[in-house]
Amino acid sequence: MNASCALQHFCDTHGPQILLCTEGRPYTHDRNDNDNEILKTIYSQYIKSDNSQGKVACKSCTVSSDGIVVTTVDLLNHMQYITSPSTPNQELFKNIRNACVRSLNVEKSMENDHPVLFGDDENGYCLSLSFPCKDFYARGSQRLYSLCFLCRDKYYLLSLMNRINSCMKQAIHWLQYDANQTYENEGHIKVNTTFNETTKVISVCRPPPRMPALRMISDIVQDSNLIYRVHALFVWILRTANSAINELHFDGLATEDLTTKFERQNAFENDHIVKQRTGTLVDSNNLTTNEIIDYDEDDFDSLEYHFSSYGFEALKLFKLFIQKLNNINYLEYILYNWIIGNQLIIKYTNKTNNKDYIRAFASVFRLFLPDNCCHLIETTDHIASCTANLILFDMNSIETTNEINGNLDNNSIIIKITFDDTGEQIQEAELETLPLLQSNIYIPTYVKTIIEILIDYTIDNEALEAMITQQKIKYLNKAKLYFQLGRCQIASTLSLDERKQMEILNIRDPNDLLIIRFWQRG
Repeated sequence: MNASCALQHFCDTHGPQILLCTEGRPYTHDRNDNDNEILKTIYSQYIKSDNSQGKVACKSCTVSSDGIVVTTVDLLNHMQYITSPSTPNQELFKNIRNACVRSLNVEKSMENDHPVLFGDDENGYCLSLSFPCKDFYARGSQRLYSLCFLCRDKYYLLSLMNRINSCMKQAIHWLQYDANQTYENEGHIKVNTTFNETTKVISVCRPPPRMPALRMISDIVQDSNLIYRVHALFVWILRTANSAINELHFDGLATEDLTTKFERQNAFENDHIVKQRTGTLVDSNNLTTNEIIDYDEDDFDSLEYHFSSYGFEALKLFKLFIQKLNNINYLEYILYNWIIGNQLIIKYTNKTNNKDYIRAFASVFRLFLPDNCCHLIETTDHIASCTANLILFDMNSIETTNEINGNLDNNSIIIKITFDDTGEQIQEAELETLPLLQSNIYIPTYVKTIIEILIDYTIDNEALEAMITQQKIKYLNKAKLYFQLGRCQIASTLSLDERKQMEILNIRDPNDLLIIRFWQRG
């Protein structure tokens, strides 16, 4: 996790200033070394005013008169959290300084008590919550502060937005409460008055000072241990954010099988699933519980229909299918419906009863979708579109075409494929559910990109898989953002407007939005 927290203040003399920042660093416990003393020595050099990153000599720009460096060690996660007025990490200092200026000067929320999210991929993203604190000796009787959470990953920050916002609001509540108590005590004078031989104590309002005075925030809230309270808050936020999302590390490049293995543990619980293992159709109703568990452990379905299991053979079959189809508009129509989640039915005839080639062909369609969006079934029974979106029908095992008609819905797409006598080459390819002549379908950008890659015969199977995976990751990131927009209370009003959704997701084609919606549902 690459995140940090900061407390910032707008000084009447020096402008936006960083009061405190907390950063995390990896920690290895060693009884012989003295990391705390070394850290304090290093950080103290950056706190001095003569340093380019140091603090200016102003009470309002400091938390306490002493340059205190506070550290906390998290032995469980092997992290050390350091809080100080500045940091020797120049890149982090630049990002915090930039967030300080923007959160106190530029970025403002349309509603009070609501955070602001800003940033970019190069400098990171910041969640800022600005708030005022009353001060009797300040100009206008109040000072402006802000709490910031900085992170490199926008989607990671969006997923934690509500939790971080809640923690910040609680901290702001006790800061403002203590400041209000101090303001009431300093703004009123208790005077003893005697009336009719009765002495009473009354409170008289003091006039504000003619010249504003500079004071530390610890004096405003009357808390000499404020730096430790802020440090505890920041450490709690960073530790919570660190444990909220678990990361999986792989020895090599992660495949879809590795990343989705746990999601597919219940793939064989559906009674309608029919599997082919030895050349005959086996109904899952006849499988025992132990057999089902063994299939889950083998991840049979995931490996058997994966593009990397066939590679060149799958790519050659699919390009041959494009040639036999001989209509680029039909190909666009098929891929468009498949990508947005409509059911695809492949009726095939193979005299040799060899299932490997039709599975290789189906693996290309599976490559175009995220793994959790593709539900493939080999069956001859009625399968609803909500159960599976890719169905393989062996026409040699079906006596009448009436058995297929029960599977159709209004949006199902049917492809008919006939293999030659060898069972290795596609002899005929036909689209049975033709598009309406008057229908105008605007092809999504993702589909256009896939077709451009497929018709480029200079690309080998490994490069093709890598290029399509790159495009999938691009749209998967947009699907993650779309999912978080639906959960975020602040952005919930924006999610109702399709035009604003497209602006946030940085897309121009409304059909691309259909892809993102399907991918985030799975």
